[in-house]
Amino acid sequence: MTKLIHLDKEPIVVDGKVVEYLTPDVVYVPFPRKKEDLKKEKEIKKGSFLYPNFYAPISGKLKKIEDCLLPSGKWVHCLVYENDFQEKQVGGKATRKKISTLSKEEMLESILDTRLKEKLERSNPSLLLISGIEDEPYIENESIIGQNHTKMLVDMIEALLSIYPNTKAYIALKNTDSKTIMAYQNILGMYKNIEIKFVEDLYLIGQEYFLTKYLHMKEPYLFLKVSELYELYLNIKGRKPLTETFITFSGNGCQKPIVIKAKIGTKVTDLFFKFFKEDLSNCVFFVNGMMQGKQMDLNYLIVTKDLKGILMMKKQMRKKRECIKCGKCILLCPKHANPLMAYQLNRKITCMNCGLCTYICPSNIPLYQYVKEDNE
Repeated sequence: MTKLIHLDKEPIVVDGKVVEYLTPDVVYVPFPRKKEDLKKEKEIKKGSFLYPNFYAPISGKLKKIEDCLLPSGKWVHCLVYENDFQEKQVGGKATRKKISTLSKEEMLESILDTRLKEKLERSNPSLLLISGIEDEPYIENESIIGQNHTKMLVDMIEALLSIYPNTKAYIALKNTDSKTIMAYQNILGMYKNIEIKFVEDLYLIGQEYFLTKYLHMKEPYLFLKVSELYELYLNIKGRKPLTETFITFSGNGCQKPIVIKAKIGTKVTDLFFKFFKEDLSNCVFFVNGMMQGKQMDLNYLIVTKDLKGILMMKKQMRKKRECIKCGKCILLCPKHANPLMAYQLNRKITCMNCGLCTYICPSNIPLYQYVKEDNE
C-alpha cells in the first residue's frame, strides 16, 4: 500500500456555523452533455426536472443564454433564469414521517441522483462505510455537514442498515476533528450498530481506496461520503431534489473562513459581494483546493454540485528552478507513476490528480500542470 503523508498546513479555522445564500437574483443552468436531454422551459418551478440529475433550484422565467465557467474549468452554455422569489414548487409528495421502515425498493424509487441510485442498487454489503473526511486542506464541507446535521445523517444510516440485514456502519473521522467527533458521540449511544472509526490526519485518507486499506476491510461494503448521505436524506425523507450545496470559502487571504449553503446555479461573484468585504486584490483563487483543484478567474464561475470550495491564498513568489532529479515526486506518487515522464518527455502517465508531485518538488516545478494536461 502507498504510504500516505501529513501535509504541512497553516492554522486556518473554518467557522462551524453555516451561512446561507438562498435567494439569488438569477441562476445559471448548464447545458447537459446531451443537449437533447435539456428541457428548455421558458418558466420553471422549484424542483422541476430540467435534465438528468439536475432540478430547478428556484422558480422563475428564462431570460437569456450565457457562457459560464464550471469548477472543472470547462466553458458551457447556460440558461439564465430570473428568480421570481415566489418559490413555486412542482406538486410533490409530503415529507415522510419515518424512513427506517421503508423497503429497499421504496428507497430506490425516491433517489433522484442516478449515480447514487446505482450505487445502492448493486450493493449487497455487510458494512456501511461513511467517510466524514475532507482531504483537501482548508475545505471542511464533510466535517461541517456532520456537525450541523448529525441526527439527520445518523437517521439515514439507520434507515440504510434496515434494508441491508445484519449490517453495521462505521463513520470514519480524523482523530484531530474534535468538534465533529463530539457531535456524533453525543447521539451515537442509542445506535448499537453504528460506531466511529478514528483515522490519522493523512492526505487522501478519506478516499475509498485508501480508507478501506487503512481500516484493513475484508467484508463487502457500501462506501458513502457524508455529503451523499445528506442528499439521500433529502431525496428519501424530504422527497425533494438537491438544489443547494455547501461550499467552503477559506485560505490565508480570507479574514473569516466560512461554509456557505448556496443555491446551485448561483454565480460565485454574488457570494463574494454578499459575504466578503476585504480587499482580495492580493490573492489568487483556487477552485476545489490547492492540491487537486485549479487556479481560476472567478468572474464567470457558477455554483454546481461539484463545487466544494474556493481558497483565497496570498500571492507568493515561488521561483521555478531546474529539476535536480531527486526522485521525490516518484517516491510520493500514490499511483507509483513517474511525473517526470509527463514533464520532461510529454508522455501520458497514470494519474489521480492528487497534486503531491507539485507539493513535494524542491524545485517548485508545477508538475500537476503537465500531468493534468496529459490526463484531461
